[in-house]
Amino acid sequence: MRKCRVLAALLALVMLLTLLPASALAAESEDWLIPPMRAYRDFTDTSGTICEEAAATCCRAGLMDGVDSRHFLPSSGLSHAQVIVISARLHRLLTGGTLDYFEPISLKGADRWTPYDGYLQEQLPALAEDTVYAGIRETPTFICCRSEFFHLLSAVVKAAGTSLPERNTIYAVPDCCDQDILSFYRWGVLGGKDKYGTLRGDDALSRGAAAAMLARLIDPAQRLTLELEPLELCRELLAVDPDTVLMTISGREITAEEFMPTLVGTESSYNHSHFGSMMLEQSGRTPLDEAVDTVCRLVLCEALAEELELDVPPSNTVYFSGYQGLTAHGQEWQQYHERLLQAVLDRLGERIIPAERLPQPEFAEIWDTLPLSELSCRVKALPYWGGTF
Repeated sequence: MRKCRVLAALLALVMLLTLLPASALAAESEDWLIPPMRAYRDFTDTSGTICEEAAATCCRAGLMDGVDSRHFLPSSGLSHAQVIVISARLHRLLTGGTLDYFEPISLKGADRWTPYDGYLQEQLPALAEDTVYAGIRETPTFICCRSEFFHLLSAVVKAAGTSLPERNTIYAVPDCCDQDILSFYRWGVLGGKDKYGTLRGDDALSRGAAAAMLARLIDPAQRLTLELEPLELCRELLAVDPDTVLMTISGREITAEEFMPTLVGTESSYNHSHFGSMMLEQSGRTPLDEAVDTVCRLVLCEALAEELELDVPPSNTVYFSGYQGLTAHGQEWQQYHERLLQAVLDRLGERIIPAERLPQPEFAEIWDTLPLSELSCRVKALPYWGGTF
């Protein structure tokens, strides 16, 4: 009889914990962005891993669920449909609502996500014109990628009027300069995939990664203080400061930071084209030769634009050092001169600048000391520019 009473008491305790009211859970985490909504049982596949706390946070907040009562499957991917459900729940909770709102309209099976989509489109009218969201909702069974997740997460957070205190000063990473996404770096929600903070936006979004980032959004104690290394290609590839003069073209000094966008762009282009690389090799030229000629062409356009009385003002785009590993000045110089080239070609009615018009560069003394051997291989290894087809 005594054993029965003990067993009954334990069962009552389990039921009490399972049905623990939101107010009691919230008292445990008063500094959370949204209050805990429910209890949950520990998952066997996150126990003792770096995902354990994040999975617990997201499940207690009601944003995510396990795949069953004992498993979270942190390495598996999240579908577009699942991300829509998470985003709708997050918006509802950020704006002071509860998840009870969704219970009367919840569906089962493959269409379970559609009421959540309807909620998001009602609450965030701008999504009707959002091409990224259109792609997400048109392919509900596809695995979501990291950039899509943060694009939608950003829209939800902004629509809810939520802003977090900044703890990191980051305005560019090698493969992202979208300030809406970079706000997650500044908040300590996102840290990137390497020492440079590379986003790797095309990578599939895993359940564990989504849980980690949502948990940092919710719980200030889990946010990151980042000390990212800058990717500075002038030093990385040429071992020189960005303002080092490498050559003079028609009396115009070209610095390393002005040459770098053309250099890495040309090297990467041939790394990603077997046919182009083969044809270039057969011609006896190298990507470096092509890059130098391209810069000569861009500088020539300054004189041609003046001859043709073209007025091509600089753009209003704000550039940030670190994006693609380039300096802000290097990006601005490249973009302006490419616009200048296009304006000249349009006026002349030509497709390319005639080769006989190209000026010849005068290389600075430092040119012969630059580490130019195996440049293509070293570009292959860089974030953003790396890899081959």
